[in-house]
Amino acid sequence: MVEVTVSKENHDLNERELKIVEVLLLNLAAHANMIATKGNMMFNPLDKQNHDLFSFQFTWQKSITEETYKEFIETLERRYHTALMMCELEDISIRHQENSYLLKK
Repeated sequence: MVEVTVSKENHDLNERELKIVEVLLLNLAAHANMIATKGNMMFNPLDKQNHDLFSFQFTWQKSITEETYKEFIETLERRYHTALMMCELEDISIRHQENSYLLKK
């Protein structure tokens, strides 16, 4: 599993705008997951700090290989950067913390 947090210091987004960004990023995560793993992914919201736009934990039913994990993260970050740039949101921090049990070779 991996925790993904997208933050922007001193953002001025209201609750409605935050919800729109959250839905956008969840949809992009689902698409990145299908490209990388071609399997089901579950997500759980995490507590957000004031500067967080998005904070979720993504998990898979079965362990994934480290290569698949890297592909997922690379695809996810690329899509998030592009989408947030198109939303004209600058100075965004995207953090991912692996706390999973990757399939070991």
